[in-house]
Amino acid sequence: MLDNNDAMKTPKILKNLSQESICYLESSINYTLFFLKDGRSMVSGYNIKVYEALFEDMDFIKVNRSKLINVAFIKKTLCVDNTYSVILQNGDEINIARRRVNKIRDLYPMMF
Repeated sequence: MLDNNDAMKTPKILKNLSQESICYLESSINYTLFFLKDGRSMVSGYNIKVYEALFEDMDFIKVNRSKLINVAFIKKTLCVDNTYSVILQNGDEINIARRRVNKIRDLYPMMF
């Protein structure tokens, strides 16, 4: 279970999930889609900024405007024509924004 001792209210969806079961989160306007290790997906009524703040001290990285990825699920990183992307353990490929590549490279050099 995820704990948050801050003043921010913890979304109900996190009470039933562990960090290890979350593969990545995807923003969908004012909602957030959770993609889980077991292949299921769930919808939350909170936007991705809320989860970005909650997972700030955990191994989640925001790779582009709409995706927050659990680092434990990254299988490998690709670079094709100077465009970086990550391949997740479930086979999904997610592009890394150009402006975020250097920051991610500094935080997680083992990915590159």
